[in-house]
Amino acid sequence: MHAIRPIIFRTRASQARKHQAQKPQEIGVSRFARAHAASMIVACLVLAACAGSPEPDRDTVSRAPNTGGTTSTISPAPQTAPVGTAPTSIFSDRNQPLTPNDTRPNSFDPNIEAGLDAGLDTGLGAGLATVLDAQSFNVPPRPAGAITISLLLPLGSANDDVRALAEALLQAAQLALFDVGRSDLLLQVKDTKGTPAGAQMAARAALVSGTDIIIGPLFATSVQAIAPVLANTNVPALALSNDRSVASRNIWLLGFIPEDNIDRAVAQTIGQGLTRFGALLPEGTYGTRLGQTLSERISRYGGELVQVEIYPPDAPGMFEPVKRLAQYETRRNAHSDEMARLEQEAALLAPPDTPSEKLFEAIRDTAPELVSKYETLKRVETLGEIPYDAVFMPEGGLALRNLAPLLPYFDVDPRRVKFVGTGLWDDPKLGQEPPLHGGWYAAPDMQLWRKFSDHYTANFQTRPARLASIAYDAVGLAARLSAVHGRDPFRLETLTDPNGFVGIDGILRLTPDGLAERGLAVHEIQRKKTVLISPAPTSFVERDRRMQAALALAASLQNQRRAAPEDMMMPGQGDPSQNAVPFSTNANPPAPRQ
Repeated sequence: MHAIRPIIFRTRASQARKHQAQKPQEIGVSRFARAHAASMIVACLVLAACAGSPEPDRDTVSRAPNTGGTTSTISPAPQTAPVGTAPTSIFSDRNQPLTPNDTRPNSFDPNIEAGLDAGLDTGLGAGLATVLDAQSFNVPPRPAGAITISLLLPLGSANDDVRALAEALLQAAQLALFDVGRSDLLLQVKDTKGTPAGAQMAARAALVSGTDIIIGPLFATSVQAIAPVLANTNVPALALSNDRSVASRNIWLLGFIPEDNIDRAVAQTIGQGLTRFGALLPEGTYGTRLGQTLSERISRYGGELVQVEIYPPDAPGMFEPVKRLAQYETRRNAHSDEMARLEQEAALLAPPDTPSEKLFEAIRDTAPELVSKYETLKRVETLGEIPYDAVFMPEGGLALRNLAPLLPYFDVDPRRVKFVGTGLWDDPKLGQEPPLHGGWYAAPDMQLWRKFSDHYTANFQTRPARLASIAYDAVGLAARLSAVHGRDPFRLETLTDPNGFVGIDGILRLTPDGLAERGLAVHEIQRKKTVLISPAPTSFVERDRRMQAALALAASLQNQRRAAPEDMMMPGQGDPSQNAVPFSTNANPPAPRQ
């Protein structure tokens, strides 16, 4: 697998000469020019021949620049590699080391701004006129042999955050198109408006334009909406959703599926000897779905799910479920009972008429062990077993920052009980949350993501959204398949290559049932940073071997459980000396975060 190649740059003068040499009907637009006119125009690069008028839903066509003789020639190789070989690197045919200062001939400069030369101004004006012409919506012809990729995004959503995410996905797709550097790839962008009806219209428009493959839409309801549109076609879709319930024939989900996160995190946790789980799950369909998956995976790998509590979305409503999970009242009562017993024992050993507050001082020399036990218990609030050694919380963002501090507040010590989460924990801000320090979560390896993020930032002057790499990999995958497999590159057999592919987020394998398997790493949250504790597999052979090892461990654990007495399988939180310094000494409950 090769590191991400920086985008090629060239001088403005050579770029101007290139545009002057182009045919009059070709349109050259500046780097990812943003034309906002009548809310119909999306930021997009137009490099394809644009005879006719695009459709009214931001149907702007873009094509990768012609890189001429510098592009490596890729010979069609329709045969799939034998099972067990290394996964295919999406960009493996463009692996020469380049720098941002590379000015070789036939490279493209995406940094030229609109208005730098007359050719670019003319091209931009022609593009705007074409998009704004609402009298006819003829589909532009495409060059013979070109591959059309349709990108379905909620660019016209009523939600500001959704629009920003859609813009980031679009820019990542454009970046991939330039990094591939092929002139036979067309990228057409269609606005779903963020609604199921809009997604259906966008999918139909993509089919009319002769698309070869669809990337998107983003939301599960939109994915459901386009399923009947694509049902009787041979056009596949690489949807950006992570809701596995909407996967279907010829629609694959590229989003980070929570079930995959759970599988990897559970296997890692049990592999480290932590086999008994508690869980805090949110109300609603999401929590129910993940609860079922969690129970299945824990059982599969030889663990036990011993307690589950459901919490509402509001911060005050989280108190009671966490208190129940901590078994706080039971353990608090046990603590009170033990303190009373020790005081009674001290009263019997102390001289008569010793005041109650001086009982233990009076017997310090004669009963030091009793005094030590009492003083240790005074420093904690609870006594007794917690029936689990890991707590699973599939939550993120503000909800997680409200939820996590409640566990140590109710005397669940994160130094002794492992907190485990999903890819929603892949957030640098969580390094500032002490209750989560030491927590584990599964997510892609961040090494390539950081390089991608720097590459994206260098071209757009802003950091990418976390999901931007999915759009980048999707375009790269489509380009790779079309290069290697020639005619009809998006057949089921090529898309579901058992060896998989390698992208920014690691290895990826599409399955016949519409899902995407990934190789995930396990990370640990530490103070102001995240540390890799178990690397992602580099091939599906390695991934499958790890799974077999985990299943073998599960069989061993199940045999041990059947042979061992019940009281030997309980985690030991009952010894008060282990809790001599409580994690949280705050007498007041954590204030809800806003």
